[in-house]
Amino acid sequence: MARTSNLIQRGGRWYFNKAYPKELWPVVGRAPFRMALNTDALEQAQRMRGHAEQRYWAAVDAARKKLGEVAPRALTEVEAVAIVSRWFLQRNEELDRSHLHQPTPPEGLEDARQELADIERFTSDKLSRSAVEGFAPLAARVLEAEGIKADPAGGGYRTMLQLLARANKELGRIDLARLQGDFGYRPTDPVFLSALIAPSTAKRTINDLIDAYEREKAPGWSPSTKAAHGPVWRVLRDVLGSSRDVATLTRDDGRRLFETVKALPKGLAKVKELAGLSVPVAVERAARQGMATIGPKTVNGSYMAFLSSMFGWAVKEQWLKANPVAGLTVVDAVDAADKRDPFSVEQLKAIFRGAPWSPRDPAPRGKPLHYWGPLLALFHGMRRGEIAQLRTSDVLMVDGIMVMRVRKDAETGRRTKTMYARRIIPVHPQLERMGFLAFVDEQRRGDHAELFPGSEPNANGQWGDNFSDWFTRLVASHRLTGQRLGLHSFRHNFEDALRAAGLKGSDIGRALAGRARQGGNDSGDTYGSGYPATQLADALALVTYPGLDLSHLHVVQLREDASGN
Repeated sequence: MARTSNLIQRGGRWYFNKAYPKELWPVVGRAPFRMALNTDALEQAQRMRGHAEQRYWAAVDAARKKLGEVAPRALTEVEAVAIVSRWFLQRNEELDRSHLHQPTPPEGLEDARQELADIERFTSDKLSRSAVEGFAPLAARVLEAEGIKADPAGGGYRTMLQLLARANKELGRIDLARLQGDFGYRPTDPVFLSALIAPSTAKRTINDLIDAYEREKAPGWSPSTKAAHGPVWRVLRDVLGSSRDVATLTRDDGRRLFETVKALPKGLAKVKELAGLSVPVAVERAARQGMATIGPKTVNGSYMAFLSSMFGWAVKEQWLKANPVAGLTVVDAVDAADKRDPFSVEQLKAIFRGAPWSPRDPAPRGKPLHYWGPLLALFHGMRRGEIAQLRTSDVLMVDGIMVMRVRKDAETGRRTKTMYARRIIPVHPQLERMGFLAFVDEQRRGDHAELFPGSEPNANGQWGDNFSDWFTRLVASHRLTGQRLGLHSFRHNFEDALRAAGLKGSDIGRALAGRARQGGNDSGDTYGSGYPATQLADALALVTYPGLDLSHLHVVQLREDASGN
């Protein structure tokens, strides 16, 4: 039997599986240590068991070292009530089983009654004098079982000692009632009476919350979004404890998370000096060494946004009464306009006077994306991923207007940055003059499903990486100067053009740019935009770049041009 202990089989393959000691849960969580043995043969798995056992104990030793670096945290009074209530319910169940299966013999009843009476007198005396320090060893055992490292100096810890004394007194009374055959006795202490009448409330831990949230939300995440959540969950577990009862979280806990996130060093997982440290210890050491911290965009847009979303979900599911991190963001001292420059008109001229636009080559080296992509970004404000994912079926006629459709598609793996990015965009008159629609027809005749064949997502499911890298090299070759000039700079040009047209910030301007509408109401009858294609086309035609002459790219004379307008 010993040779097969801790061996489990899943999908025909064998694994070594062993639970971590409870005292290590604040560091490793409740999940057991599991190691794939890469075999479907039991005999081979038995031979490898010893090696897996060694790896397990190495992991235990490493966790114990890390545990020593985790600072004890203060208990809240609410948390103390929840912890002691759970312990009380567990002990009450044990008493019931004991009396049912191992009843006290008649000759021992009087001694048992006397012992229980002594316990009640002792406990009552301690409570009357607030001398509950003697319950500290019991508190240590209870906290260890919960996987919590508590600070004895905190007010919640003192409350826990008092509650343990009260629970001990009630358990003695329950024990005595059972001895006398009364199995209907109910505690007089309101805390433990409530616990027996409505045990709500099974404990839901931080780990439980993360697991439940991911089960519901992760199927809709891209690989990059899934990867981005990992560091956030690490902070959450290390700061609050993976076994922390979610129902006990307070605003103070939210602020503790916030302060830790603001102090996170850049590239935490890649800094050798911080390897193996818990997040709070790593933050402290990084601060002592003067390491740079993550920027406001990462604080707000990644960590706090992800945490707020998860806690908001927990409130909706009634795991929490309030979101502990709601509204906690940092002020970005750098104005948004200073983070990335748009191209100047002279820079746009320099770009589009060179290859592949001059001489005109709509499919440079077999990559039409390099020709049409920057033009789509300039005149439609499209993001690199939106452009790279376009299919020939996404260019279609709606209400007599040729439009491009930006959408999600689970079958082909296409994604959008946000729900608001799903939209239709009329083809700009400049793109029509340049022969874009003729190019689309040519791709259809060639049986190309993708408008720009060869575009693929990276390992994180993001589209357009290679396209963006190529354009960055192109910008560098022109020796253009500016703040982070690149493909996304075209989107800033587009926003400036919307502003010049009086559309910046308007609902129709936001619809064209694929941004959230004012008030968050984005329901509509045309692919979610709420505007008919004709109205969108009229608005987009106002997006122009005075001083930028791209007539050398024109191959089609539009009908209104022929009329002299």
